[in-house]
Amino acid sequence: MSTSPRILYECVKCGRVFERERIFKSTGVRCPFCGFPVLRKAKPGTAKLIKTSKLSEEQKLFF
Repeated sequence: MSTSPRILYECVKCGRVFERERIFKSTGVRCPFCGFPVLRKAKPGTAKLIKTSKLSEEQKLFF
């Protein structure tokens, strides 16, 4: 049983977040609440921590 990850979209005009299945494809890609045609993928609520270097804490103070 594999569950696909939920893809969330956000309307640029009204700011509501909804799933991909709620988009009406018969009338084009539009917000199901206000009908605005511009959508974007919603950003996740968590942040990613990316290590970029292996400098020690002491060396980081000098840069």
